[in-house]
Amino acid sequence: MTASSLAAKREPCTNHATSMRDLAPVIVPVLLLAAVWAFVRWRSPRPDFPPLPTSPDDPLLAEAVRDARASLGEFMSLARTANQGALVKLRFVSNSGQVEHLWAELLTVISDDELKVRLVTPPVTHLGELDRMYTCTLTEIEDWQVRDAAGKVHGGFTQRAMFAIADRDGVKLPRSLLQIRKEYEPDA
Repeated sequence: MTASSLAAKREPCTNHATSMRDLAPVIVPVLLLAAVWAFVRWRSPRPDFPPLPTSPDDPLLAEAVRDARASLGEFMSLARTANQGALVKLRFVSNSGQVEHLWAELLTVISDDELKVRLVTPPVTHLGELDRMYTCTLTEIEDWQVRDAAGKVHGGFTQRAMFAIADRDGVKLPRSLLQIRKEYEPDA
């Protein structure tokens, strides 16, 4: 067979542009869905460390919350002086109905009973956008922490309790969390 007779026997080429056009109704929605998913993940950050599973009735946590609330006067005094940052821990109910406990940065002391804060701990169970600015009352505070001008951490009662719970329950903490733990030790 000659080359010209082989060429004559070949099937005509299919039009690849037509095939791609036929796939466009499938490919475009998949790409759009992937883009939306990526955008939502980017706008809804997740915490660096997953929450330590604990019981809200754990005696160490209950004592920590009691100690934090009993020392709110100390918090307010420290918050009104020069410091390197102040945080409060608030009870938060996500749009999925789950209760979480989130840290918020103190922005302004509005009055003896009200604070303007910005949520810094992203909720794990909340879906979609969340307004991070919030006005809270002292009665909503479960814990507090102030890093004074010298860098010493005051408060952080539930943080200390969580480290104690991890020790008690044999939880191995990541190295970066062990570094943070040092800031809560009495001689730090």
